[in-house]
Amino acid sequence: MSPSTGRVPGPPGTLAHWLRALPDDTLVRLFRLRPDLATPPPPDFDILAARLEIRGSVSRALERLDTFTLEVVQALTLLPSPVSVAELTAFCGGLDLRAALESLRERLVVWGPDEALRLVGVAFDLLGERPLGLGRPVRACLAGYRQAQLARLAAAVGLPDAVSDGLSASSGGLGDSDDSDLDLDSEFHLGAGSHPVRRESMIEMVSAAFADPHRVAALLDGCSARARRLAERLAAGPALGATSDAERLLSVSSARSPVEELLARGLLIGIEPGTVELPREVGLVLRGADQAGPLHPEPPEVTGREVGAGAVDPAAALAADALVRAVTTLLTAWGSTPVTPLRTGGLSVRDLKNSARLMDVPETEAAVVIEAAAAAGLVDLTPGTDVQFVPTNVYDRWCTETVAMRWAVLAEGWLRSPSAAWLVGGRDERGRQIAAMSLDARRPGAPDLRADVLRAVAAAAEGVAPTPESVRARLAWRSPRRTGPLLDGMIGGTLTEAEVVGFTGRGAPSTLGRLVARRLAAAEADDPGRGSGRSPAADEGLCRLLADAMAPLLPEPVEELLIQTDLTAVAPGPLVPRVAAELSRMADIESAGAATVYRFTESSLRRAMDAGSSADDLHDLLGHLARGGVPQSLTYLIDDTARRHGRLRSGPAASYLRCDDTALLTEVVASRRTQALAMRRVAPTIVISSLPVSDLLEGLRAAGFAPVAEAPDGRIVLARPEAYRTPARARPPAAESVPTRSNQLRDVVRLVRRGDDSTRAARAAQDAAGAQLGLARSAPVILVMLQGAVRDRRRVLLGYVNQQGTPSDRVVRPTLLEGGWLTAWDERSEAPRRFALHRVTGVADIDDPFGGPPVPDVGDWVVPPAADDLPGPR
Repeated sequence: MSPSTGRVPGPPGTLAHWLRALPDDTLVRLFRLRPDLATPPPPDFDILAARLEIRGSVSRALERLDTFTLEVVQALTLLPSPVSVAELTAFCGGLDLRAALESLRERLVVWGPDEALRLVGVAFDLLGERPLGLGRPVRACLAGYRQAQLARLAAAVGLPDAVSDGLSASSGGLGDSDDSDLDLDSEFHLGAGSHPVRRESMIEMVSAAFADPHRVAALLDGCSARARRLAERLAAGPALGATSDAERLLSVSSARSPVEELLARGLLIGIEPGTVELPREVGLVLRGADQAGPLHPEPPEVTGREVGAGAVDPAAALAADALVRAVTTLLTAWGSTPVTPLRTGGLSVRDLKNSARLMDVPETEAAVVIEAAAAAGLVDLTPGTDVQFVPTNVYDRWCTETVAMRWAVLAEGWLRSPSAAWLVGGRDERGRQIAAMSLDARRPGAPDLRADVLRAVAAAAEGVAPTPESVRARLAWRSPRRTGPLLDGMIGGTLTEAEVVGFTGRGAPSTLGRLVARRLAAAEADDPGRGSGRSPAADEGLCRLLADAMAPLLPEPVEELLIQTDLTAVAPGPLVPRVAAELSRMADIESAGAATVYRFTESSLRRAMDAGSSADDLHDLLGHLARGGVPQSLTYLIDDTARRHGRLRSGPAASYLRCDDTALLTEVVASRRTQALAMRRVAPTIVISSLPVSDLLEGLRAAGFAPVAEAPDGRIVLARPEAYRTPARARPPAAESVPTRSNQLRDVVRLVRRGDDSTRAARAAQDAAGAQLGLARSAPVILVMLQGAVRDRRRVLLGYVNQQGTPSDRVVRPTLLEGGWLTAWDERSEAPRRFALHRVTGVADIDDPFGGPPVPDVGDWVVPPAADDLPGPR
């Protein structure tokens, strides 16, 4: 018999026994969906079953469930356990529950055959006391009622024996008086140890009465139409209401308002001053056949404004091209003039403004561009102490790629970036401004949230720009338990950033956006435990896929210009990288867009000549690029600039200036605009200056002259700007492939089965030898047993070591487990105690048909701060 499929001996009906019978593939899927269960690998199935009941693990599993699946879980909390699939389906109005139950079974939130489904116990606590909009049971609602109120309520529901018992506790009884002005505390108050059993018995009798739907229906029939409508509104959910009459419990004959009518019959119960609750039993009767109430099997539609399907992809392609140009412009400037970061890290406000001005975009968009470039590995800090932001050596290779591939690299980087660019410019919790490229702008959950938003946006119809409200509603259906300010900010931020990157056009999802959304969904289905935003971003084929999809949307790169007589040139499309680089050296970009406009000036041509280009080189290049020829005005400008260029030469004296044309040199020295250069003529053709060569050249050029620098041997020094680079930082390794991850999880399953076999063999040997196993000693098992004891109100034997190291075994009744402390009634000291969980050494259930001695009501307990002063065993 295969261990992965065969039925194994063990206690029937337990979660551990169910786990042993599961196939290996199912366990691998479980570990993939809930990776915390396999870290570290559990030693056996008993420990794995205990981990499945741990509050934090179940909470994380529930966070990945959609609204409808969570509604099915809430329905399970309302039905007796175990329950069949047929009964659950009938309770949910006959809806198709197969997908929801499959999701719950994969995560082991629900287990058991179709005839006996069971919900993990801690889920009852996590989903709250009022599932599906219904109130708590009558028993829980009546916890705050005093005995006189219970007696009057019992009389209203037709329990005369309970009323007699309640009246016998008072010397005068209630008679026919109106207890609205009666001091019920003085007449029927129960102190610690006073009549706890009688009050509890009365609550049990009233609860039993409300368990009869016919009795509840009869009570509702006795109410007025207004009172019934009020009850029906509360039955639809939520079951809580606010009223000043919450503590006003009148007799049925004295009730006048709808609230008083419902309170007098127990159909509403005042749970605290100003708040009433409709008990669950009443809500179910009012709902009739639709007991689960309105469920939501389908996500809400993503709605918005119509923008026209034909305009979306062109707008997205234009945004993608603009993103590539912006990154190129920015990093080219940073390569020549590196930017120094703040001492606390990140880009200063001034540098962000300068970068935005350089790229001609708003500061918010500039932050998106900078973060995308950083995420793509194109810019980083230099190593060492005096760090600066400069392009990496990856940037040079990136510049040689096509526009589509360059955009794909940026888009892939943005997808997996942990930075939330929309935070830049805001304030953190300490009131400090958040800077771009700083650690303060990073959020670990940003990639997953960004992926979820993109998937929600892609659900919109063709040509529809979704509103943030509809996207938020879609995400709320998909993950209703995931909330917080980060999610709210990511919705608006991602919509803005997606427009900049090109995943949306005019607000509507583009072809690229829908493609990425499909990849995100497929990646989450293949490896759901890793989150939807991680696996696809690390997919090496994603860049190529994005580039191939973007290429048809972009115009073909061109190698031609339309040169105008006004010294401007229009590129009728994106230029090939080589031509764009050459043109950027000889002309300035005047306007960018689908057709980029360049302007030729004397300074731009001089820049090209300073970089080593001659007039003939410029004429040849423009003659090759110009469609329709080069205008005479540009030809004259090039020749005139070349004629003046280099006639003056400067060298160190600190610097010198020489010229064979003595008249020109005389003009330079005599000019008013050069007086600040501190020049002195030492020969008819030579002038020296105390300024450095670079300052002298800059001053002469500002005065309208065109000098060039020369080396000590007389050769011209080319003035190419120095390009700074830093080694590219190693990018995060790609996520492990799904087959590799599956093989690792199969190894975990094998370890669990092997350890479980060893544990059961050892247990069988101990049983054969007559050994007593005693208390459960494993921490996960202890935690699960205590949670079950709190939930089921059962007694347990608790092993405990106090602060002095003295061990003891005590019979306790746990009532609360939170914050690392167990609050319980200690039967040895006959008082409530608090026990530190890390000092609990073991737990065992107690089978006692007599149920132990009576325990006072929890509300009357006075709990000491700790149980470390407990004496040792007697």
